[in-house]
Amino acid sequence: MNIDYEYLSKIRRAVALYTNKKTSNILDGDFHSIHKGRSMEFEDLKEYALGDEVHDIDWKSSSRMGKTLVRRYMTDRRHNVMFVCDCGKKMTGDTPRGESKKEVALLTFGTVAYLTDKNGADFSMAFPKGDTSEISMFKAGTEHIERLIYEYEKYIDKDSSISFEQCIKNVLNCVHKRMIVILITDIEGLTSVSESTLKAVACNNDLMAMCVEDAMLTGDNVFDNELGHYEKWFLSHNEKLRKQELEYREAAANSIASSSKQSRTSVISLSGSDEIIDKTIVLFERHRHGNYGYIKTTI
Repeated sequence: MNIDYEYLSKIRRAVALYTNKKTSNILDGDFHSIHKGRSMEFEDLKEYALGDEVHDIDWKSSSRMGKTLVRRYMTDRRHNVMFVCDCGKKMTGDTPRGESKKEVALLTFGTVAYLTDKNGADFSMAFPKGDTSEISMFKAGTEHIERLIYEYEKYIDKDSSISFEQCIKNVLNCVHKRMIVILITDIEGLTSVSESTLKAVACNNDLMAMCVEDAMLTGDNVFDNELGHYEKWFLSHNEKLRKQELEYREAAANSIASSSKQSRTSVISLSGSDEIIDKTIVLFERHRHGNYGYIKTTI
């Protein structure tokens, strides 16, 4: 996938021409994330956390207290949006519409990051990388979006010894500020995250998830990513296997619906890139009004 400035221009045109009025205020309302910003009026000191501005460090107070402290100011009005993105070979599969899961995930991050930037938010990205979690600084701007897309693209299809759930926990341990947390994964990735972890995130943050759907494993032209070949006809068109697959998908959806509602998480699924903007609006609107759970809105 060749990502350049034209890629961001494409997103910008889609937002402006298709849903500009709706997307211009997706961060308005009762999101409880603490705001971040700057004014001339000093409010208090807090311990330094990843993403804080280095030039806000109060060195005298830090020396006196024995820990790094930063100054906070009264008119804080910027949201902090954290994208936690999934990785692995599973992202090399296809969606039900035949699009690459990898590209839909990249487009989802790029589009939602652009929308949050347009609405005046700072944003960061975290994803599993080898035996650790990659966590960026909170910043704004299209250059920041491009850099994060490039970095995510390098590792999105690589397996890691760090699970998606552990990556989420690492974010909570490293970033000590309230955020709007957006998980970008698939159904398998979200079902792998325990309800207790979702609750831990949602305790002090707004939590939403965007799941890229998988193509059916039964039907025409079924390709096995692990073995690198198309499945035999008698397997891909076996009625019993298809029935079992549908039952598994329904059970996974019910599990997500239950855990997300209990943990005050709003979840949508994506079957193609043309759904991203509309479903982002649905997701933010529903979450703002406390409509938690698996949102199965058809666009």
